[in-house]
Amino acid sequence: MLHSKITAGEPGVASNGSDAEDVQTQKDRRESERYVTVLKVGRAVVDGHDQLCLVRNMSRDGAKLDMYHGVTKDQKITIELRSDKLVTGTVRWVGDHAAGIQFDEPVDVTDLLQGRSNRSVLRKLPRAPRFLAKAQVHMEHDHGIMSGDLVNISLHGLCVKTLDKAKIDDHVVVRISGLPARSAAIRWMREEMIGLHFDMPMTFSDLARWLEDHQPED
Repeated sequence: MLHSKITAGEPGVASNGSDAEDVQTQKDRRESERYVTVLKVGRAVVDGHDQLCLVRNMSRDGAKLDMYHGVTKDQKITIELRSDKLVTGTVRWVGDHAAGIQFDEPVDVTDLLQGRSNRSVLRKLPRAPRFLAKAQVHMEHDHGIMSGDLVNISLHGLCVKTLDKAKIDDHVVVRISGLPARSAAIRWMREEMIGLHFDMPMTFSDLARWLEDHQPED
């Protein structure tokens, strides 16, 4: 459950409507107070800055987030769970690396948390959140060392801008200052950009702390 209710109800107040309206009102209240345990990694955007967040639980009206970077009450926030799933809201309470969010509009929790949809002809497959960051990347492989500039990063991989040559499915060891070295494979290449997928995902805490000190320049 959230530390406190996101919206304050008025149970016990008589209604002037019909019995059917009263039943619907009670049903809507139960739905809004029904929290789903989530434990899903997302991207939070506050004042134009990205940070990693962990959605602890969610209802149609709000959610509880774990956040490493502090927020303040009444700040506006955007939450991305996948590239095609964005919700906006307002911070209603803050705690120790935690915040309660009230959504601007009620959400369909099932739709918001469902797995990836099938790829279609008209759109790319939705993906987990990527985070813009500034850092140098060094990649060691059998043919030597490649270097480049980080474009974005996630728990599962990263995108690098580089002039060095490589091939899809090459395996490398990725080294970025402040992060543990990780083995990865090159999954795609285009226009001086390469995308790498980690053999083992990063930990939430490692990436969350690192992102605080590597925000891109405004």
